[in-house]
Amino acid sequence: MGLRETKAARTRDQILDVAAELFLAQGYDETTMEQIAERAEIAPSTLYRYFPSKDLLILGRLTETLQLGAVLRARPDDEPIPQVLAATLKAALDSVHDEPRFSALRHIIDISPVPRARLWDVFMQSRAELEAELGRRMGLPEDDLHVQLTARTAITIFEIVAERWWAGDHSTPRTAVLDEVLAAVDAAGIVLPAAQRRLARA
Repeated sequence: MGLRETKAARTRDQILDVAAELFLAQGYDETTMEQIAERAEIAPSTLYRYFPSKDLLILGRLTETLQLGAVLRARPDDEPIPQVLAATLKAALDSVHDEPRFSALRHIIDISPVPRARLWDVFMQSRAELEAELGRRMGLPEDDLHVQLTARTAITIFEIVAERWWAGDHSTPRTAVLDEVLAAVDAAGIVLPAAQRRLARA
């Protein structure tokens, strides 16, 4: 990164750190954008330029882990789809911050209606971006059923791995949990709902 990009990234990190401290100390609803700007020693206009709304601030670290489409887009075009999806999931899981306040912030998000709703929007946007990039690589429209099932299966695996890792003692690397889940999926012989015409013939 150039000097300007480095400075912008440093300012963004500073804002996220200050906001996290205030959210954890005061709660989401009680914390204002003006308080965050004052504590970060920046003008409110600067804060709004980086984060237009408070919900985006509390979601800042979490949304970084959901940029699956961007991660996939950065991979070489000649990678086979199964390998590139596994590499994308590993890279996204590696981007998760392990700091103790991450899980505390996630709890605040879960009990706060506004950021919880915005997280769903972010998730849907991430899914759409993943489908678009997969469609480009597969030479298919992004709304093709093959593309959608591939993308959404990958996202489901990502969610399962994240849930299992957070439920454990964090001693096992996330990528090791991913390998375990992928191996289990490969051996599971997933049962899918039967088409109605197949049921009629049975």
